[in-house]
Amino acid sequence: MTPLILFGAGGHAREVAQLVRDINQAQPGSWQLLGFMADPGAAPGNPMPLPAPWLGDSQQALAAHPGAHCIVAVGDSRARRRIAVQLRQQHPGLRFATLVHPRAWLAEGVHLGPGSVVFAGACINVDVTIGRHASINLACTISHDCVLGEYVSLGPGVHLPGGVTLGEAVDVGTGACFRPRVSVGANAVIGAGAAVVHDLPGNCVAVGAPARPTRP
Repeated sequence: MTPLILFGAGGHAREVAQLVRDINQAQPGSWQLLGFMADPGAAPGNPMPLPAPWLGDSQQALAAHPGAHCIVAVGDSRARRRIAVQLRQQHPGLRFATLVHPRAWLAEGVHLGPGSVVFAGACINVDVTIGRHASINLACTISHDCVLGEYVSLGPGVHLPGGVTLGEAVDVGTGACFRPRVSVGANAVIGAGAAVVHDLPGNCVAVGAPARPTRP
């Protein structure tokens, strides 16, 4: 079994832990979930108990388990980017896992970057490229030739038709849908249920149908 530590202690981290359990049920012996870690001084703030031990901050956890792989199990795109960059700087040899739920479907030619997570029910079709540390949530669909940058987050039920491009750290809310071949710039936030029918600039918040930037 490959040792694995999750960075995070919230609801998203517990969802990733469930994904690990599901992988191990379908493919016994895949991952050994050692526990959870977070920023120095942080502690689990969620009233729900964690399903594996609390290991402290990353310095403590990775010193105790130097061969462990890691997933940044944080839902927010920009927070995940900050943490992943920090971990790479502090622990240059750290390896990031890639987790795909056994009930997700990935076609041939899909490239999924290290540190990325694909949850149950997601369908990713041919020749899709997804960068490092992306989060593809429950029941998302991604059609042919889409390009998703590093740290992208898709909420549950997001639908991308062919040729959509999402820049780095784009965060897409639950149930949003897109027109083919539209582009969204880096760091944009797309509201839940939005219909993206035109290109959107980076560093904006866009909501509605059709989605329009409301503020930088």
